[in-house]
Amino acid sequence: MTLDRTENQSNLNDTLSTTISQSTIQKHAHGAIVRIRLENFMTYREVELYPGSRLNVIIGPNGSGKSSIVCAICLGLAGHPRVIGRAGNIADYIKTGNEKGMIEIELFNSEKGSNWIVNRTLHTHNASKWTLNGKPSTEAAIKELMKKLHIQVDNLCQFLPQEKVAEFTNMSKCDLLENTEKCVGGEELYLLHKSLKTLGQETRSLEVDLNEALNQAVSCKQILKHLEPDVQAIQGRKDLEAKVVEYTQCKHFRDYEEKAIEHDKIAKTFELVRNKVTEINTRLKPLNDEIRKYKTEFDKAQTTYKSKYKESADLKNKLTKEINIISEQSDDLIDKIRDELRHKKDEENRRIESCKDIQQQISALEEELNAIDINSQDQDDIQAEWNKIEDERKKLTEQQTQISLKLQQVNDELRRIQQDIQIKQRELSHINNVQEIRLTKLQHQNPDAWKAVKWLRQNRMLFKKTVYEPMILSLNVDDANMMKYVEFSIPKRDLLAMFIFEDTDDMELFIKECHEKQKLVVHGSAIPRMSLDEFRREAVPINDFSNHGMSHYVLDAIQGPDPILRYLCQTAKIHTIPIAKDTALKKIEDITEDKRIRRFFVKNFCYSVSVSYYTGQPSTTNVHVPREKYLTDSISHDRIQQIEREHAQLKGRYEELQKGQQTFEKELTSFARQLDDIKARKIAISDKRNMRAKLERKVEEKKHTLNIYTKKQIDIKKEETLAHEKEMKIHEDKMHKLNQLVKQFENFNQSCSSLIIDSGRVALARQQHQKADASLETYKEELLQLKEQTLNSKKRLETSESLTRLAAQKIAKSFNKTITPDDILLSDKLLKEFQKKFDKFPESLAELESEIMNFNAQLSCQGTVKDDVIRQYQQEKINLTQIENRIHDLENKIKQGQMTADTNKTNWLNQVNKMITEINEKFVDLFNTMGCKGEICLDIPESNKDFEKYGVNIKVQFRDGEKLHEMSEFLQSGGEKSVSVMLYMIALQNMTICPFRCVDEINQGMDPTNERRVFELLVKHSSDKANSQYFLLSPKLLPNLKYSRKIKLLFVCNGDVNIKSQEWNISKYIERRRTLMNTQAY
Repeated sequence: MTLDRTENQSNLNDTLSTTISQSTIQKHAHGAIVRIRLENFMTYREVELYPGSRLNVIIGPNGSGKSSIVCAICLGLAGHPRVIGRAGNIADYIKTGNEKGMIEIELFNSEKGSNWIVNRTLHTHNASKWTLNGKPSTEAAIKELMKKLHIQVDNLCQFLPQEKVAEFTNMSKCDLLENTEKCVGGEELYLLHKSLKTLGQETRSLEVDLNEALNQAVSCKQILKHLEPDVQAIQGRKDLEAKVVEYTQCKHFRDYEEKAIEHDKIAKTFELVRNKVTEINTRLKPLNDEIRKYKTEFDKAQTTYKSKYKESADLKNKLTKEINIISEQSDDLIDKIRDELRHKKDEENRRIESCKDIQQQISALEEELNAIDINSQDQDDIQAEWNKIEDERKKLTEQQTQISLKLQQVNDELRRIQQDIQIKQRELSHINNVQEIRLTKLQHQNPDAWKAVKWLRQNRMLFKKTVYEPMILSLNVDDANMMKYVEFSIPKRDLLAMFIFEDTDDMELFIKECHEKQKLVVHGSAIPRMSLDEFRREAVPINDFSNHGMSHYVLDAIQGPDPILRYLCQTAKIHTIPIAKDTALKKIEDITEDKRIRRFFVKNFCYSVSVSYYTGQPSTTNVHVPREKYLTDSISHDRIQQIEREHAQLKGRYEELQKGQQTFEKELTSFARQLDDIKARKIAISDKRNMRAKLERKVEEKKHTLNIYTKKQIDIKKEETLAHEKEMKIHEDKMHKLNQLVKQFENFNQSCSSLIIDSGRVALARQQHQKADASLETYKEELLQLKEQTLNSKKRLETSESLTRLAAQKIAKSFNKTITPDDILLSDKLLKEFQKKFDKFPESLAELESEIMNFNAQLSCQGTVKDDVIRQYQQEKINLTQIENRIHDLENKIKQGQMTADTNKTNWLNQVNKMITEINEKFVDLFNTMGCKGEICLDIPESNKDFEKYGVNIKVQFRDGEKLHEMSEFLQSGGEKSVSVMLYMIALQNMTICPFRCVDEINQGMDPTNERRVFELLVKHSSDKANSQYFLLSPKLLPNLKYSRKIKLLFVCNGDVNIKSQEWNISKYIERRRTLMNTQAY
């Protein structure tokens, strides 16, 4: 056994070492997948892989991303999400937290040119962007390319995702035949079968229509036979009615002829008047041209005059405006200079007045200083009284300070106690709220457990010993960072619905009440025998893991009743699960090598360490720990009692301090009154002693102020001279600018002279224009009279045209002839036709009227006739003709369809029978290799024309003594169906024209023996050069399988600490693997 294992490992190393070289040497089939690259797609942030040209085995744990590769192949090659059987929206395949994802697949091109690189970018708003070989493309173009390459991701015989395995086994015989035709026979065979089904359906539909048409023909003939007598009786009346119509038409024509002759006369009269008007207009044309000429000259002269007048006016306004601006600017500058001078004079006057006022104040202060009597009181007596008062003040101040300090201490302690009382009250309120919140959560998450808790609290007297409520109400976690780890470690059932009992009789009573009477789904358990200390001693001391950054177990983070903690130690092993610091992420490899640790938490992840049964090497899986959901706040019953005791003590101390506070405040009030009295006495003595010093200081301040005002004196004469010089300069600038404007006024005068000449030209042109207008008036009166005659003639002509047109339309309508509304007279062709038709009819309208009245009298003597009888007769004859034509067409179509179907049927059956025979030979051989029996045949319906009922019948036998049975969802197990499906797909392998096949986790239901045999068959057939590329996805493979050098193994390793696929150094990895194997061998 050891030798075989060593040989297999050696073969595996050799296979790995030649993977890169073989991928370049083995040529891919036309359209096979050369490269797959994904970004932000499902579980992958970024990955790139290079499949081999034959069998590709993709291995990885569940959830690592194997099926993501299948989804990428389907969606990247223009497949619809429903083919995968997962999410229906494109946006659901984008990695969470990203706005878009990308799929890039490179297909091998064995013809001239480079490979095809198909790129599809997925967006969160369910839109896709396609490129082909780096150029923008469309989904329709990609589908057309896939059709050309015979890639059918919607055919389960070629592409079998994990979610579609059951659908393949449950596929009907007809569907299996169609998919097999697409995959093996090609598009031509499938389309031929499809056309046969369409022909069969169309032929059956035509036969139904033919029977219906024959019945309709018989019915029409019976109706015509019944209507014939009535039709013959009606025919005589129809002849009279026809004569009435002919004579009426002749009457209309004779009326038209009379109106046409009258219209011709009126038209000639109108033409004479119109010619006279034309003659006068011809004579008026030269005169109008002369008037237009004078008017043009007048308009031109007037336009020139207005233009020059506007220019002169604009120049005048411009010069006037500039003069005003210059004057205003000069006046403003002069006013500003004079205002500044006036301001300085006012300032100097105010300075002089201020100096006089300060001098008077100094004199008054000096007189008051001289008047003070320094001997009014003895200075020694004042000083003695001052010292006495000061000693009294110091004594009172010391006493007041002592009392203030004591009061301050009392106030500080009162505030502190009041804060502590509020803190205790808030903590009690918070604990009560936490209890209610957790109870509400329990009600929402598990109503049965909530009802059981309510019943337990109302009936605690029924139990002998303590019954512990579910852990959501009993456990407490002080550290908020530990809550999620504790909640993740405890099963949800234990957290929400597990009651712990100290007495087994109590547990039986509780379970009987909840389960049998109230029908509640809750759980109960007795207390484990081991004590909590024994569980702690069972675990490795946490100090031994300090080098890994671990300081405590999950048990250390929980506070709760001892029986519940013992139960969790026994069931969830919380005393053996350490919690590491975030820095331990750097030591993951060291932690996994420590065989004492099998599970631990670090930085929101739970790591589990397992040891391989075959290699003895540890492997690590990690699961993200979600945020806490139930133990979101802490509860401690001991803490509640402690808080209540401390709250009562604080309240008593608060009342005691309040009494001392009132006493100190009274004493401080008394001291304050005494100090205020001393302060008033000191102020009186101080005022007497400091009077002379104050007066001397005020005199010095006033003298200093007087000195400052003296230094700020302004020289008014000098300022007046400067202001006069500035004004003279402004006047000079103003005169210079005005001289320039005078020159522009000279140009303005010249423009005015030219304007007077232009006004004379305008007057001359106006006079010539008025003279020509007077000559025109002479002709206008004559033209007016002719126009009146023209209008009268035109009205008569229009009336005649209307009557003639109406008569023409009436005769044309009677013969169902069409003339345009604008035509007044009939065309020569129609006129000759009507004259020839009515040549033998009477000429006068009176004779025609007499004949018409005679025919109508004969009709009235015959009585009424049913017009609908003849219409029905004619309609039935038309219907019979249409039905007979339809019967003829249907018989021809049915005959042609049968001929086409017979030809296509022979061709199709020959190809299908040949295909089924070849598949059956391989299928039988594969089942014999497995030690079982299998058979494939064409399922032929009762009517060989029902082409949609043809199918593939798969029969299998897995046990000796049984007969071959058709594969169905009831007779075979899941593993047997998986084996059958896999062998069927292998049987198609040599016959396929598709570039690749894909099967996802088909081996999951197989027993180890069948899985090994199927894998060996797959390796054997996929290694053949004639076969196409193959993808097999599985979470695991059996040990000691036989591999071929043409197989490529792709291992999916997913996780936060993995390096990017582009950074893998395969050669270095193979070398390290060989070194490791050589070391183990020694």
